[in-house]
Amino acid sequence: MEERRKRRTKRDIEESLNKALIQLVKESGFQNLTVMDIVRKANIEPVVFYNRYNDLNEFIDEFVKKYDYWFSDIVKECGDIRDDRKLYVAIMENLFRSLKENRLMQQLLKWELSSDNDITRRTVGLREFHTIPPVNKYKEMFAGSPVAIDAVSALIIGGIYYLVLHAGMSTFADIDINTEDGSKKISDAIAYLGDVFFSDASSVNSGMLEMAEQMKKDGMKITSIAKYTGLPIDVIQNLYR
Repeated sequence: MEERRKRRTKRDIEESLNKALIQLVKESGFQNLTVMDIVRKANIEPVVFYNRYNDLNEFIDEFVKKYDYWFSDIVKECGDIRDDRKLYVAIMENLFRSLKENRLMQQLLKWELSSDNDITRRTVGLREFHTIPPVNKYKEMFAGSPVAIDAVSALIIGGIYYLVLHAGMSTFADIDINTEDGSKKISDAIAYLGDVFFSDASSVNSGMLEMAEQMKKDGMKITSIAKYTGLPIDVIQNLYR
């Protein structure tokens, strides 16, 4: 007697659908997905899919909500680094490395660039939301500096996105990031830019730090020092520990 096939749980079905979507997206992108391709790959009946989701867009939206924590995880990976310059460089280098290895994220970015819909608008907005804490941290740190760290960071991140998405088509500035040498050149350039930005900022802030030190000696409150010098409170607190 033929053994009956084991009945799959709701969790099993969900995992099968997600695995099917990931494989299909890596192969052909989000814009080419169909319900029939997904259920065939997941080895389930269409009715099972439609018992869970109204349509393909709802399924994709639920999937992306659970998946697009990518940037915040990159920042968390660098959480033990205390030096601000090293932390900044590590975030940018990890972003480059992670995106280069993450085919699914590459396809999501391509979809966002080619399709204007509720899902792509939300994923772009969510990613922007995740960048706000580190951006604000460095904007405060660079207060009073000629370096607009949010703008230069946007250029670096945008450059990383383009280099990675462009990598399968051609070299860029004769650099092939798919090679070890090309990848190292980009990482070295990120480290170099981090050194330049932080050197410029520290040269401007050094005068402010000396002024803050004198204010502290004169008995002025840290909140007042921050107000008059433009230095972040946590920088001033660290200065006097």
